Amino acid sequence: MLSGGIASGKTSLQNELFDHAEDQGSLTLSATGAPDEQGIGASAIDQLLANSPFPIDVRTGDDRADPHFLRDVCDALLNLAREKSLVIGIDDLHFIDETSLKLLLQLHRRIRSTKLLIVLNQPDWRQSPFTRLSATFARQPRYYSVQLTPFSECGVESLLKETLDGDVDAALTTAIHELSAGNPMLASALVQDYQAGERTGEPVVGGAYARAVRALLDRPDTELLEVASALAILDGPGEPEQIAGLTDVHPQGVGRLLDALERCGLLAGGAFRHPRARTAVLDSLPPALRSRLHESAARMGHETGAPAADVARHLVAADGRPATWSVPVLRQAAEQAMSGNDVAFARQALELALPSAEDADVERSIRQSLVWSSWRVNPSCAAAHIPSLRTAARFGTLDQDGCFALMRHALWQGDRVLFNETYRILSESPEPLDPRTEAELSLAYSWYFGPPTGQSAEDEPATRPRSTPWVQTTEALRHAWGRAGSDASLASAERILQNCGLGNTSLEALATAITALTLGGRSSAAEQWCARLDKEARRRGAVTWQAVLETLRAGIQLQRDEIPEAAERARSALDLLDVQGWGISVGDPLAIMVYADISAGNFHDAARTLRIPVPDAMFDTMVGLRYLRARGHFHLATHRPLAAVSDFQRCEHLLRGWDESAPTPVPWRSDLAEAHLQLGNLKTARELAKQQMKLSMESDPYACGLALRVLAFTSSPSDDHRLLGRAAKVFEDAGNRMEVSRTLRTIARLQAQRQGGTATVRETPARVPRQATALPARVTSPLKRIGIPYQPPEDKVREAARPDKPRAASTDPSVLSEAELRVAQLAVRGYTNREISSRLFVTVSTVEQHLTRAYRKLGIRGRQALADELRQRHPS
Repeated sequence: MLSGGIASGKTSLQNELFDHAEDQGSLTLSATGAPDEQGIGASAIDQLLANSPFPIDVRTGDDRADPHFLRDVCDALLNLAREKSLVIGIDDLHFIDETSLKLLLQLHRRIRSTKLLIVLNQPDWRQSPFTRLSATFARQPRYYSVQLTPFSECGVESLLKETLDGDVDAALTTAIHELSAGNPMLASALVQDYQAGERTGEPVVGGAYARAVRALLDRPDTELLEVASALAILDGPGEPEQIAGLTDVHPQGVGRLLDALERCGLLAGGAFRHPRARTAVLDSLPPALRSRLHESAARMGHETGAPAADVARHLVAADGRPATWSVPVLRQAAEQAMSGNDVAFARQALELALPSAEDADVERSIRQSLVWSSWRVNPSCAAAHIPSLRTAARFGTLDQDGCFALMRHALWQGDRVLFNETYRILSESPEPLDPRTEAELSLAYSWYFGPPTGQSAEDEPATRPRSTPWVQTTEALRHAWGRAGSDASLASAERILQNCGLGNTSLEALATAITALTLGGRSSAAEQWCARLDKEARRRGAVTWQAVLETLRAGIQLQRDEIPEAAERARSALDLLDVQGWGISVGDPLAIMVYADISAGNFHDAARTLRIPVPDAMFDTMVGLRYLRARGHFHLATHRPLAAVSDFQRCEHLLRGWDESAPTPVPWRSDLAEAHLQLGNLKTARELAKQQMKLSMESDPYACGLALRVLAFTSSPSDDHRLLGRAAKVFEDAGNRMEVSRTLRTIARLQAQRQGGTATVRETPARVPRQATALPARVTSPLKRIGIPYQPPEDKVREAARPDKPRAASTDPSVLSEAELRVAQLAVRGYTNREISSRLFVTVSTVEQHLTRAYRKLGIRGRQALADELRQRHPS
């Protein structure tokens, strides 16, 4: 009698024994018990007789009801066994019919004087209706019991050596033994998976293991699979009562089956030993049965007070329309999932609850929650819910959070009308707005649409009085668009980054602050903030936030002249969302990719990037400005100046609401001047560049550098090197290494042309020293190393504005005004800012502003160099 657990090798051992017996010349007869034949009398006997290689004479014929039938069969088999060795084998004895079992007992009682061997096998984990009868074998003489046990580690090692044909690692042996618990079928499957893999020394749980799990559970009776299926549905250690509630098995029988699954190595601690085992069980279930089991598990969990998240997961897995009772459960689970940053599950729960919501307020609440969750992972999914929320807002039934969700969607899609409409509704509501949220939404509005129409960034909007620190910080940060690097905008940027956590309404506020740091020459700090925020976005599963932050980092790398890295990061950011999911913001990664391709000379790639569809609404936003400018420069790089003029003039048109005397976010005048250079309109190019110089002298070094470079091409050959050198230095001070590189390549090209040779420019140009403009006239400037003649500081900007005809001192933008000079002279004499303010009867802030402008005009960084500069300019 062979006995053992599930898949312990009973049948395999019996088959090997039969093969050996046949090799030794024995006659073998076999039969297998089956549940569907257990009620048919003598069904196993029929198998034995049918498997005989020659006829066995049974005198009573086919009448199984004849009382002499068993005796005739027994005599016939015994006669065979007296003449020739006979081996009779019965597989799955517990499923054999009663008549056949009686025959085996008769043979056993008469076995002594024959050459007969009877080999039976049955599991040791289940009971049979004939267990008492089969136990009679043990009371007879010549009975031997063989109990099969799982493989030891040595057995697994032998299996590995035999299969892999060589020595094996002890750690691998231990790992496979632990995963299989020594079960021969599971261990063999794991060895097959390892053999088919890369053989790294780590076990592989693959397809062979999954097939073995299904084979292990594919027993003639279905209870084992039912219990394993219920356990897989529950996804964790299940109580017998729970499993019984999902199956037709009695709780007592469930306990016995769970114990059998534990002993065979499929379970450990009441749960599946490996996740692949659970997956294999679930995959074997028909979809309808799987759904029905999940529904039953959800209802049972709800009735027994299970956590909302557990009930909701069953409802989501069931993938059917849930009952009304499930709506609050799904909403609660979604709220918990959002708090735990499981955005995907939150959306699944909300989408499942929506069709079953019978109350209008509940439906509206679910929709606004879906807008927020979609915003994190795929903003385009929110579009289906916007009409309902917009209608509710107009009727005054949408709460403040719902209005914020509506405004959030409007910004991402470039819908200025919807944003303003919703903001007006909020403003008229008696519920006060949180100052921080209002500040974040205000900066978000400026990120997409710029300052309010008809006002510059410095103007104070009439609807936003300077009544709170949040408002003051917001207004100061807006200066970054036109006054890059001002102390106020940089300080405000730091305050925003330190006080606004990454959230539903703060993304653009944080992006504005990071951009302000970048434009102000603090790209390292900007990149650190990007990395910190990106890490948080990843932790919270916010793909949209990751995409925007990665785009900002790509822009920083582009400015540093890290062209391949910037291009790769921008492409990675673009791939995080589909084009529709990007909304109007798709223009930012595309613009960076275009700039990078232009810089690398990959014009075909740039053209392909520009063929990617973008929303029409984008061209009425700040994102559209950046995209149009990039496209215009692509046209310049491919010698299509008329097309470039169209894009740059469109930028001008979009910025008409800005104060004409103030700097703008896009230096369209310098860009348009460059296009006119290609067209040969030198006079127009020069005039546009001079306008840009006048607007940008004190506020925007980047735009100033662009204007200087254009002026170089409209000046005499004796001046172009000097102006290009100044442009390179201005770009260097602004931290824009890409423009430094471009300017140095231009200088090298001009030198080569004049020398009749060919320019050879390194991929990474030599660094332009920061101290170049602060050197005294008698010292040779390091700029001469690249052929740029040195120019004393007092002449550098004045001649840049009009290189062929020095301007009068009174109009030289580098000459200090009377008020600036008075403040500077007192500062040189050692007075503090407060003392200067007292002597001149002005505020301390005014003193600071005069000194800041003086430092910028003189090209110095602080008081330390102020005395030398004033001595050179004003010897008296």
